[in-house]
Amino acid sequence: MKKNDLQIKVERFLFDYADCLNEKRYEDFPSFFKEDNCHYEVQSKENEDLGLTTPIMGCYSHGMIRDRVAQLINNTLTYRRLNLRHFISNIRIDEGKTEIDLKANFQVMQSDLEGVSELYLVGRYEDKLILDHNELKLISKRVILDSFAIPNMLAVPV
Repeated sequence: MKKNDLQIKVERFLFDYADCLNEKRYEDFPSFFKEDNCHYEVQSKENEDLGLTTPIMGCYSHGMIRDRVAQLINNTLTYRRLNLRHFISNIRIDEGKTEIDLKANFQVMQSDLEGVSELYLVGRYEDKLILDHNELKLISKRVILDSFAIPNMLAVPV
């Protein structure tokens, strides 16, 4: 695949990922990950910089990722319901023989039911993707938050 074609495909993948979360289609979230080999974690930049490896939240298999969103899907998790908007920028890819390394910046805005909007999270994604039957899948998604303090419960994926 040509570099430019791959860049466009990766960008589309990320935008579809953001739309899935923005539209609260949590049942679709696990489909972005390779079923037999994947992990998802959220880490603070402070701990990342210090080499502290315990994430704020981690899922180390496809089953754990499905479990992570199961309560959201079933509406059984109690948390402050907000509308979220993910913005992804500075998408950089490096294609290896089998994997695609991806780095991108993100910010998430939150709006409450009264319409008050504010910045919720800022950080970067460090992902590893693989082409699986000509479809991109995450084998690793690392969300590195610029701030250790999260102003709300981290109930939904980032």
